[in-house]
Amino acid sequence: MRWRLTALILVPTVAVMVLGGERVVGSVQSIGVYDRTASAAEKAGRVRDLVQAIGLERDTAGWSGANRAVRRQLAPELAQRKASVDTLVRAVRADISALDDSYGSRVVRAAEQADYDLARLPQIRQEGATETNRYDFLTDTLLKLHDELGLLSDDSQMVGDFRALSALAAAKEEVSRQRVQLLRASYDSVNVGAKEVEDFIASNARQQSDLATVGAEAGTEVGTELAKVLMSQPEYVNIQLTKSRAITLASGRSPGARITDNLISARAERQQWFDDNSAVIEILSGVEKDLADKVNLRGQELRDSETRNAIIAGALILALLIAVLLLAVAIARSMVTPLRRLRTEALEIAGFRLPDVVRRLRVSGDAAAGDVQPIAVEGNDEIGEVARAFDQVHRQAVRLAGEEAELRSNISSMFVNLSRRTQTLVERQISLIDGLEKGEEDGARLADLFKLDHLATRMRRNSENLLVLAGHEATRRRSQPAKLVDVVRAALSEVEGYERVQVRVHRATSVVGSSANDLVHLVAELVENAIQFSPSNSQVTVTSSLIEGGGALLSVTDTGISMTDDELAEANRRLAEPPVVDVSVSRRMGLFVVGRLALRHGIRVQLRKGDGSGLIAMVLLPPTIIADGAQQQPLPQRPAFGGGTVPTPQNGTFRSFDSFDGGPARPGAANGHARPNSPTAPAPG
Repeated sequence: MRWRLTALILVPTVAVMVLGGERVVGSVQSIGVYDRTASAAEKAGRVRDLVQAIGLERDTAGWSGANRAVRRQLAPELAQRKASVDTLVRAVRADISALDDSYGSRVVRAAEQADYDLARLPQIRQEGATETNRYDFLTDTLLKLHDELGLLSDDSQMVGDFRALSALAAAKEEVSRQRVQLLRASYDSVNVGAKEVEDFIASNARQQSDLATVGAEAGTEVGTELAKVLMSQPEYVNIQLTKSRAITLASGRSPGARITDNLISARAERQQWFDDNSAVIEILSGVEKDLADKVNLRGQELRDSETRNAIIAGALILALLIAVLLLAVAIARSMVTPLRRLRTEALEIAGFRLPDVVRRLRVSGDAAAGDVQPIAVEGNDEIGEVARAFDQVHRQAVRLAGEEAELRSNISSMFVNLSRRTQTLVERQISLIDGLEKGEEDGARLADLFKLDHLATRMRRNSENLLVLAGHEATRRRSQPAKLVDVVRAALSEVEGYERVQVRVHRATSVVGSSANDLVHLVAELVENAIQFSPSNSQVTVTSSLIEGGGALLSVTDTGISMTDDELAEANRRLAEPPVVDVSVSRRMGLFVVGRLALRHGIRVQLRKGDGSGLIAMVLLPPTIIADGAQQQPLPQRPAFGGGTVPTPQNGTFRSFDSFDGGPARPGAANGHARPNSPTAPAPG
């Protein structure tokens, strides 16, 4: 039952933990995704900074390589810008090394390509003074990595803002490329071919497309604000006008015409063109920074929201788990407590209360057992119904025990009535036989009358056995003490084969009159048992010994059939605790009668194995039934027994009443004086 209740508690608890655990694990995984997204956004910001710095280095190097005089002027600026790029390259390459498979295979591949191209930066610088498009391959690779980093999030708003950031970064790169293209063309317009013009026009178109993409991805509001900011800046207006004029001139010029005439031919004009484009790039960088802050804020909000959800989910799961456990424990206790009480009281009823009631009814013989105390389990559930059913079983058991007690009482009354009727007839028969004996002169007929008298006496003892079975005391009672030897003689007069009995009983020992007749009955049963289960040519010996403290030990010894240890133990148990009258008692009536009579007077009877064969029946008479010797009267004797003589006084002393269970000690003389050769009580087998 305990395991079933445990399973009842565990199943919903585990289910709650699994379902809730999946929710918490999902939240934790989402937090991990947002952490990676935030890290990717941070790394993407450094990539954008690097692309812008590389563009500035490229444009400075391209301007410097277009004219030798300008080269000396721009050398310090170029060195400074290369140093800035180197610093950012180290930071970006460190970020690339931290990109593992958790960022996805596309990010890893883009990162590997970017790292490879960044490693070639020294070679690119050597060629970039004359071939600025060498830098373009590097910036394209970095922008590709930036695009992949922006796709890690699964939030549509963040993805849109990231695409807007990519568009801004691409727009800045196009502005930077147009800046250096027009500068280099201003120094050598003759060598500007159709391809260079197409590249310039395409770059300007890509720039405008990227700026439009910002509004499309980040929202109309952002696109409108960006256009407003750009159009409000004179630098942006100036470079757009310059680019429009250059495109117009290049489109309508004849081969070899200088397209930069009247545009940026002077040194100051070239510087102004460079500065205006740089200003526009910074304006776009400002918008880019605001949008990046928005992306970071959105990522932090999502992370905080998921963290909060995980905490709330965990708290709810914990609270639900506690509630489920408390509810399950309460339900289990509501079941276990009455079950435990039911089990405890059921065991108490089965082991103590019901046996006590049955024992009391058996002793009293009263069928009215009274009300049965119900089991203290309340409620109308199944457990309460089981308790009520057990109460009903208890009542029925008590009722049946009462009926059985009443039946036993009726049977006992029948025994008593039959026994007393038989006793009346036997007593009349004995009186008649006594009268015939007194007037008979013929010896043979007198011997037959003695045998008939003896049989009548045995019949009277059998009637008294019925009284003992019924739990009633014999009607024959004495008020005066009787000598123990007379008790033994009277017992021998009630058994067949008394001629084989040798009596060695202390003549001075007497018993109180109230127990004399029952003691005669007890000794007669033991002697008869010894005679019946011993060879017809053997003798049965009855001896006595005194016990320190005032008691006496009477022993009946035979050399007949012995008993096994188990049989002996069972017989002694029945002698000490006489069982309930049943069919088995009728087969061993003598043993039962001895036990009942002994229990009535506090006498202890024990069977032990003899020295060789046979048994020793040891009867321990307590001091309470030993008389002090005053006013002793002899018991009425039956005829003198041929072989049953009473020897000269043989006095012995048993060491103590408590040593009975351990076997008698060596006897001594009367009054405690030792006699080495005096007869001893039989030793236990």
